[in-house]
Amino acid sequence: MHDTSQLLEWRRRWDQRLFQFLRRRVRSSVDAQDLAQETYLRLLRADDLTQVRNPLAYLLQVANHVALEWRDRQPRNESMVALGEDMLVDHQLPELELDARLSQKRLEETLAAVSPMMRAVLLLRLRDERSNQEIAATLRITDRQVRRYLERGYERLRLALED
Repeated sequence: MHDTSQLLEWRRRWDQRLFQFLRRRVRSSVDAQDLAQETYLRLLRADDLTQVRNPLAYLLQVANHVALEWRDRQPRNESMVALGEDMLVDHQLPELELDARLSQKRLEETLAAVSPMMRAVLLLRLRDERSNQEIAATLRITDRQVRRYLERGYERLRLALED
């Protein structure tokens, strides 16, 4: 086993990206969260994550394998599989769960503090995965305004997660 600090760093840097990657492969955000936890469990069993040359690619590759295996298991009793994964997460990685909750709280506080327009742009992008053009059309603003709101909003969210 290895020190979990490397894994915690990966989660801090790429958790949202991992979730979006998995969300595109499964039907619900709950399943995507479960698969993300399973991905971190598998990475926890790796010998030495510091030797990985491209950590994000490695993380997404492991997540892809987890998602494919999950799809293969779906015809069987889905609720039992999910229950088993939750139990593993609760007992083996409570520090990652706490870190995720703190990050979620910081993001929610940051979103509450930004302007309503910036919040709408960020939610349309991050939650609904809309393109710049779709956001602009929905909110009746220009593509350039969308880009500015996203740049400023991402910066605020990044700073909130770094604190």
